[in-house]
Amino acid sequence: MRYLGTLWLLLFLLPAYAQTKADSISQVFPKIIVLNDKQEILLSFDSNRKAFEVPSIGTLDGPVSIKTHLDQVAAELGFIYSSFRMGGLFTYIFPNRYRTFIRPYFVVKFKGYKDGHALRDSSCKWFPVSAAIKMIPYPASALIVQDIIKHPRNVRAATFEEYGYTNPLDTSKIRFRQLEDFYNLDASL
Repeated sequence: MRYLGTLWLLLFLLPAYAQTKADSISQVFPKIIVLNDKQEILLSFDSNRKAFEVPSIGTLDGPVSIKTHLDQVAAELGFIYSSFRMGGLFTYIFPNRYRTFIRPYFVVKFKGYKDGHALRDSSCKWFPVSAAIKMIPYPASALIVQDIIKHPRNVRAATFEEYGYTNPLDTSKIRFRQLEDFYNLDASL
């Protein structure tokens, strides 16, 4: 009988202390900094939020490689690229929820337009680097772009808490804290 009581404890109470599904989910939501030869950055306009942002086409869903994802973004926006590199890997934490987003930022070297003369997505526009950073209303994203551009030979990282997005975007409602300073992921051991 004593063993039944112990078994009951293990089977029914122990899962309460185990990691839940919600704790173990980290969505990967890549962003792509597209740079051209004029040192301009491509930003896309989000019609729901009425704001410019670094391009992305959502989370990595299903079995897909990073290169395949970058190819999909380039095709959807209407450009071809010559190379890409990892710019950084950033963590976004949302308070009071079991949500953490892993957001890699890739730097893509623009080669040309897929159809020869214009982007397929008319919501995208080129901006000089300093203007692009000012156009991005999301504090973490603006800081990330600035830091990646400032450190072109490094893979960067940091952690942020950012939430309170509205449609259309009201920047006064965004809550932001940088939880971890920028650092190099590719530092020598």
